[in-house]
Amino acid sequence: MIETINEIVEVVSVCTNGKIHPLRFKWRGKVVKVKRITGEWSRNEGEAKIYYYSILGENSDYFEVCYDSRMLVWTLCRVWLEG
Repeated sequence: MIETINEIVEVVSVCTNGKIHPLRFKWRGKVVKVKRITGEWSRNEGEAKIYYYSILGENSDYFEVCYDSRMLVWTLCRVWLEG
């Protein structure tokens, strides 16, 4: 089931070769570890550049998170929960 969330979340990420890569994030009291980034894209919104990531979690759920480079916040946009 796909669900729109749009909640600010805490994300642990690394920056390598000028690219941001989320490693894990905390949502509703649970830590979700990134198994694989299945897609990434960006778009400009006014002065901000928003970076989007489609993520496969270790529990086989899919997530879409984004990073707002102007506000310096991560948002969990949508989830696709298995089961």
